[in-house]
Amino acid sequence: MSSSELKTVKTARRARVSKPKPRTAAQLKSAFRARWSLPQRVEGWTGGGLNVEFADPACRRAWLGVVKQAVGGGTKRTALDIGTGPGTIALLWAELGFSVSGFDFSPPMIETARRRAAEKGLQIDFVEGDAEDPPFADKRFDVISSRFVLFTLLHPGYAVRRWVEMLKPGGQLVLIGHERGEGAPHQPRHQDPPGPSNPVDARHQEALRELPFTDHTPGDLRVVMEAVGLNRIERMPVDIILEARADLRKRSRTEIPSSIPFILVGHK
Repeated sequence: MSSSELKTVKTARRARVSKPKPRTAAQLKSAFRARWSLPQRVEGWTGGGLNVEFADPACRRAWLGVVKQAVGGGTKRTALDIGTGPGTIALLWAELGFSVSGFDFSPPMIETARRRAAEKGLQIDFVEGDAEDPPFADKRFDVISSRFVLFTLLHPGYAVRRWVEMLKPGGQLVLIGHERGEGAPHQPRHQDPPGPSNPVDARHQEALRELPFTDHTPGDLRVVMEAVGLNRIERMPVDIILEARADLRKRSRTEIPSSIPFILVGHK
C-alpha cells in the first residue's frame, strides 16, 4: 500500500471514530421531555410566543370559530388533545362543550394545564404519557387534535396511525401547525431563536436534527393523513385568525407571530 493510500485509510478510520453514535429513542425522548419541562419553557409557552394570541379575547374567539367550523356542530362529544402543553387547544374544546382529555409528556405542562382549566371552571382530564403510545382505548374519541407535536416525534407516521385507531368511526383528526409567511427567510420552524442557552436546550436542538419531521409542511401532513386512511381532508380557512392577529398588533406592543397557522381536518 502506498503512503497516499495509507493516509486515506487512516483519515477514513478517524472519521468513523469521531462520528457520534445515533441517540437511542429513549435518549431522544428524554431530551425533549427535559426541554419542555424547564420552568422558563412552561411559562413562555403558557402566555407568550406562539400562544400569546390565545390570551386576547378577540383572537381567542377567532380560534374558537375556526376549530368549531373544523369539526361541525352536534351534541356533546369527546375530544383528546395530544401534546396539549398548558392546555391551549384542550381548553378550546372544553369551551365548545366537548368532554375533553389532554395528553402530554411534560409533568410541569400538565400541572399548568390543570391549573388553567380550574381557573376557567372547566372539567378536563389531563394525562401524562408518550404521544407515540397513548394509553387510550380504540374507537374512544370523536375528535383528536394535535398542535406542534409531530416535529418532536421519532415516528410521526406511526403516531398518526395510532391516533386514528383511537377515533370512533366518522371521527375527525385535527392537525394544527404553522408555516412561514410569504417572503419570510427560510429557517427550521422549530429552531430556538438566537440568545442564551443551556445544556438542556442544546441537547434539544441536537436531538431535533435526528428527527424526520422537524420542518414539515401542510402537504406532508396531508400525505400522512391519506396514508393512514383518512378521507375528506380539508385545510380550514384562517382569515379570521389572521385578521384578529393584525388587529391585536395595532392594539398591543406584544410581539405577535408572523407565521401563518394551518389547520387540517380529516375524517375516519
